[in-house]
Amino acid sequence: MSDPNKDWLDEELENLRDLEAPTTLLPGVMRKVRERAGKSWRARLVGSPADLWRSAVVGLSLFLLGLLLVVNPIQLCAQTTGSSALLNLFPLLLDAGKAALSQVRIFNLPALALVTPAIVLSYSVLVATASAIRHLANARR
Repeated sequence: MSDPNKDWLDEELENLRDLEAPTTLLPGVMRKVRERAGKSWRARLVGSPADLWRSAVVGLSLFLLGLLLVVNPIQLCAQTTGSSALLNLFPLLLDAGKAALSQVRIFNLPALALVTPAIVLSYSVLVATASAIRHLANARR
């Protein structure tokens, strides 16, 4: 190591020996390889049915969220004939809350502009924390 003309890393690499895998590892690896080889390319692309189900639920949730932004179901039900007075009250309360959040100013900004990033950030932190916990739980097994 003291000789500047000699590369100590090459010397250490030459002295390393090959490591052998434990004998219990090979059967498990080969079983997984056979299982994967037996699946069609579509099944390998999709993964497990649980993952497909989760993806479908997330997609449906995003679709319904987008639909809720366009159509207000409470207001739609309140406009039908024979609806109760309580259903007529909900759209009025929602409009009043929306107007209040857009009219109230904090630091010369609408309150809605300050509340929305906080909600999005808290949801993002919640999802990241849940993902980290799930990843750590899988890594622990």
